[in-house]
Formats: sequence, C-alpha cells, structure tokens
Amino acid sequence: MKKLTLQFLLILFAGFSYAQSEVAYLLNHTPNSDKIEVVLEFETLPSSSIKLVIPRSAPGTYELTNYFAFVDQVKGYTVSGKTLNGIMGDGSYFLFEESDESVKKISYEVDVRKMELDLLGSYASSKMRDNYLGILGYSVFGFVEGLESKPIELTINTNKDWPIFSTLRPSIEQKKGTDFYEVDNFSLLVDAQFLLGKAVQIFQVKDAEIPLFVAAYSETPINMEEIGRRGLLSLNGLANYFGYIPMPHYTMCYEFLKPISRLHDYGFSMEHLNSMTASMDTSKAILAYQENANIGTIVHHIGHSWLPLRSYGTGYRPFEWQTAPIIETIWMNEGFMWYISFYNVLNDKTIPFYFFNKNMDEAPDYIQEKSLKDLSILGSTQYGLDFRIGKNLFSRGALLAHDLDVVIQEKTSGEKSFKDAILGLLNWTKENGRAFEYDQIESIMSEATGVDLKDVWDEWQKPRKK
Repeated sequence: MKKLTLQFLLILFAGFSYAQSEVAYLLNHTPNSDKIEVVLEFETLPSSSIKLVIPRSAPGTYELTNYFAFVDQVKGYTVSGKTLNGIMGDGSYFLFEESDESVKKISYEVDVRKMELDLLGSYASSKMRDNYLGILGYSVFGFVEGLESKPIELTINTNKDWPIFSTLRPSIEQKKGTDFYEVDNFSLLVDAQFLLGKAVQIFQVKDAEIPLFVAAYSETPINMEEIGRRGLLSLNGLANYFGYIPMPHYTMCYEFLKPISRLHDYGFSMEHLNSMTASMDTSKAILAYQENANIGTIVHHIGHSWLPLRSYGTGYRPFEWQTAPIIETIWMNEGFMWYISFYNVLNDKTIPFYFFNKNMDEAPDYIQEKSLKDLSILGSTQYGLDFRIGKNLFSRGALLAHDLDVVIQEKTSGEKSFKDAILGLLNWTKENGRAFEYDQIESIMSEATGVDLKDVWDEWQKPRKK
C-alpha cells in the first residue's frame, strides 16, 4: 500500500512539474478592433532577466520582416499584479522595468491592420477583412528568450459566433468563439496558420492518403472542390515520387483578395511544415475544373514538406528568430524542389531547362561572379528583394540536380537516380536529428547512391563568371 501511494505521489508530482513548465498563450480578438492582444503566462522570472523576442524572419522567407513595428502596449505583470512597462531593446525584443517582484505574465497588442498596409508582400502579413481574421503565427507570436523549447498551451478567443480553424488541428468541424491547442514548442506554434471568421470556407478532400484540407477566404467566388482536386493531384504525385508522406495532415490556405494598393504584391506562396499559404489577388481566383491546370506552384510548396522542412542545412533549423539567418543551401531548398516538382512529378522535360538557363545567362555580373554558397548567403536576406538572386539560386540548384541525376543513372545503369540522393538526405536528417554541414551534402548523396558525385558537385560550386 505504501509503495502504491508513493508511486501515485510521484506521478502526481511529475504531472504538476510538467504543467508548471508550460507556457500559456492567449490570443484575444475583439470585434471591430484593428488589433489583437497576445498574453503569455509562465513560471515566475526576475524582471531583469526577461527578454520578449518578436520574430523578424521565419524558415523559407529569406528576408527580414519588421514585425516588431506592429507591436505596442507591451506590459509585464508581477506576482502581486503590479504592471511593468515594456522597453524597446536594441534588437527585435523588449525588456521590462526592474522590480523586486518576479514577473509571471506579459501582454502586448499587434496592429494587424497596419501590418497589412505597411508590408507590401501579401504573403508576409496577417490580415483583417470583412468577417475574417487570418493569422500567420510568426507575424504575431513572440516568445520569452529561454522558453522557446517549452510546451505551449494556446487559447484563442474571438467573436462568439466566429468559427476558428487552425492548421495545427484541421477539421471540418470548427469550434466557435473559443478554441484550445497544445503545441510542443514555439517553432511549431509560429509555423501554424489560424483562420477565424464567418467568411472562411473549409473543404476536406476525399480519397486522400492523409487528411487533406482547403481553408480559404475569398472576396470573389471560388471553387473549393477544384482547389482540392489540384492539391490531391500534387500530393499524390509527390507521394509516388518519394514513396511516402511525412505529414500527418495537410492544409492549403488560400486568400483571394482585392488589392489594397497598386504597390502591394499578390502572388507569392509560402511553405510550412504541414501546410502552405497562398495570397492572391481576385483575378487569380480558381473558378472551375481545368483538366490541364498548372499545378506547379502547389506541387513545389507541398514538396517543401519533405525538403527542406524535414531535411535541411545549417541555419535553417534551429532557427534564429531575431534575424534572417545565414543559409548556405537555399539553392538546394528551392532548386532541388524545382527539379523534383517539374522534371519528375509533372514530367516536364524541356521548358524548365530553357527557363533555368535563361535566368543564369541574363544575370548581372555581381550574381554570376558568386559561387553557389556565396550566392545563397546573399540570398539569405535578399532572395525576393532582388528576385534575380532568387531565380539564379533555384536555377543553379535545379541544373545541379539534373547533372547529378544523369551521372547517377549512367553509373548505375538506371537502377538508381537523383531520388536516391534526396532520400539519402532525408534519411540522414531523420537518423541524426540535426542539420547537415555544407561539406557533408555531397558525401551523403554519394553514399546513398553508391556513385562518386564529387566532380559534378565541385563543378557547380564555382562562380559562373570570374
């Protein structure tokens, strides 16, 4: 009896300790407000040790985005309820007034309306429209430095009659007014999207190998079933290529918007671990069945759920939220996926190569004179700012993939291909649980294929023009 009681107490204590180690997030959305409130509660910390970090970048964005500019009314709260003002740091973070009491809670506001007005790339912003609030996790959620690996409990409060959808737990059945989520860490929280409001449309695609959803807000009529059909074609093509699907579920988040100015850019999409986001203007609305619809963008962004989201080089993960980290392998992240998407999944053997070579031939000297690694370093913050950089990175990466494929198939009499090299990278990351170093990439692919790929690798590392 004593042993059983002691065991019970130990289990109770372990559960209590886990609960205390969590960070509780609350997102409050008030009707008719341009802002949302975010509240963080955690184990008490000295006020002098607290740094509230606001992200300035996210995996795959390859740019700095000043989300800090939309955060205001930052407050800390002590155990007795005393309020401490947030103080801007010299980076993308807030400090707090000193106090003899420990702090247990932080709150701040995010001006979503201003965010959409000021950020010209529609893919980078959360949005407020009629009967709609669309949240990109990394655009509104900050973290207390040192707590980013803690498990998170998230509560969302909004209009009592507004449905809430999230890519964290996609479902046709949506709770209204309030919903609750458990997330393993900050990185997974901010990778997610949250679509709130009566104007949100949800569609679950039938006959998919995993739960597959379309979540959309549109200011013009759209055909949700056709979007889903294109997504299913894309997912099936990728599953056939890789031989498996790593995502437990997947959501395609679409916005079809009336542009708020001539300066705003609509058309870029973003990849996430178990979802993609596409922010388009209304002229790009998907209206009807098209047998030969161009699904290249969907294939490409779903494909990122394999590479680089689950196999990546240094800089991509663990992510440096306060800056745009230096990433040496953007050519792989983008170019390898271009090659897989168009050449293999879509079986387009000609057009991509004209496009890739044209991008490289028309590049200015400052791009052609850079090695593959140096161009990726430049692209870490300027991939889309000067899209000639981005286009040259994915073009070089795609053509490198093709040359590797040719050599692998020649040396193995067609028994192996570039796919085996990619699976080698994916398996290496799964086994090692970390990013690979730059000088490991070729050896991992060579070992996976049984072909010495060093000559091809070395040739593509050189500048295009000296």
